[in-house]
Amino acid sequence: MARRLAVSVGFTGSPEQNREVMERVRIAEEVGVEAVFTAETWGRDQFSLLTQLALTTSKIKLGTGIAPVFGRSPAVLAMTFATLDEITGGRMIIGLGTSGARVIEHWHGQPFERPLQRLKEYCEIINLIVGGEKVFYEGEIFKLQRGFKLLFNPVRNHIPIYIASIAPKSMEICGAVADGWMPVYWPKSKFRDGLAAIAESSAAAGRPAGAVECVASLTTVIDDDAAKAKRQAAGPISWYVTNMGDFYHRMLTRNGFGEQVAAMRGAAEDHRPMPFQTNDEIMAAMGDEMLEQTAIWGDLETVSAGIEERRQLGVDLPIIGMPAGDHRKVERILGTLVS
Repeated sequence: MARRLAVSVGFTGSPEQNREVMERVRIAEEVGVEAVFTAETWGRDQFSLLTQLALTTSKIKLGTGIAPVFGRSPAVLAMTFATLDEITGGRMIIGLGTSGARVIEHWHGQPFERPLQRLKEYCEIINLIVGGEKVFYEGEIFKLQRGFKLLFNPVRNHIPIYIASIAPKSMEICGAVADGWMPVYWPKSKFRDGLAAIAESSAAAGRPAGAVECVASLTTVIDDDAAKAKRQAAGPISWYVTNMGDFYHRMLTRNGFGEQVAAMRGAAEDHRPMPFQTNDEIMAAMGDEMLEQTAIWGDLETVSAGIEERRQLGVDLPIIGMPAGDHRKVERILGTLVS
């Protein structure tokens, strides 16, 4: 039986590179990868890419990883996902998150206010709309009282919602209303603790055991040159801890890496890393333990074992970045990881 695996893709390059993304996703579909997740920041929008993928695939699930709950209304997101779910024959996954103040306020031009309450209300309103109900909703943010109803019948009355959450309150909301928990940079030794917190909030909301699966984004770098792979694996966590707001360094501090995080942020003041790269000072401040907890690197066998270790710790569906290399290499890597 194939092991569950998902991949993440983005489209930041040329139209030719976009066509390459399409081909790699088709390869992933052929070897049995379960899902592909897209992302967006302030470049191309992810729903255009998802539409392309919807029209060029037939089995693989498609999802956002993530769509922020700012910039688009819950009704727009519900209509978009319901339409894509129709095109794909019921293969969509709704990945939601809050994003952060920098992007929301300085790109979308909206105040980053009450993001967690907004996240909860988005989930509830989207479920109402996709469920085909007349929308009467009295929330703290949204008050919808005219009874609008989606003008077509969705192919499913529920599209799974996964929430990217790494803070206690957002994890509480995830357990109460979502179908999946999408942690990122979560230390491997803390997966069971995180899943216990999700299960507790899920039970408190009256939901059955196992209502929320763990769909974790894992940093993986496959390269026979272990030193090169290690340095590359350190790049994303270095950037997120030192440059991407407060969520990530606070989460790692709560999970026992406060000393390393403080040292990394101090080192970055004098030795600012390039986006998604690291430098000697920040790597020294991070140390091996934190990197080993938050990333997997090395040859294919080593990375495969690292992903399997996280499955044993409670990750139901691991998400990795689309592997690099030619098509034959991508097929070999993904085929190995799902076999």
